Amino acid sequence: MSSRHSPSPTRAVLDLQNARSLLGKRLSVLLHDQYYFNDEKNLGDIGSLEWRFGEGEVLSMYLLSDGERVGADLLPSDTPASFEIEPNVTCSWKRENLLAGLSATHLENTKICAVEGVLDSFNGQEPWLAGFRVTFETGDLLIYLNQGDDAVVLINALPPVSIGLETRFVTSI
Repeated sequence: MSSRHSPSPTRAVLDLQNARSLLGKRLSVLLHDQYYFNDEKNLGDIGSLEWRFGEGEVLSMYLLSDGERVGADLLPSDTPASFEIEPNVTCSWKRENLLAGLSATHLENTKICAVEGVLDSFNGQEPWLAGFRVTFETGDLLIYLNQGDDAVVLINALPPVSIGLETRFVTSI
């Protein structure tokens, strides 16, 4: 696994700074890597996001390898290679327009007004960067969240509440 997906104690600050580079930009398209099992769409995991804006500018959001954290950088996302588990049993990913799949194409070409990190912590322990919340000029919210090895996107909804889990939205760490 590349270091791009490896957690470290210091990377959350940089990941949030990278995500906040979306501020003031107009979203051209939001792509994601949709997972397919034997050519059947699996809706449990959204995969990595690739935000495209401006003149060829890009920002990727993705899960880190620890099953809790997210990362963000200014590089295109890497679509995983397809593979066979056994003969005629395949896992594959296809790059798709996320907003079209979520019936949220009204967010294309809208300005991004706020970007926050989603910090989670259990019972006062050290918090971790579990997601990003993006607010558009329309007032719509998009949350990209790591939910235990699955990437989820919430449109105009808050993350689920879990007993003992404290969630905060922050602009810096």
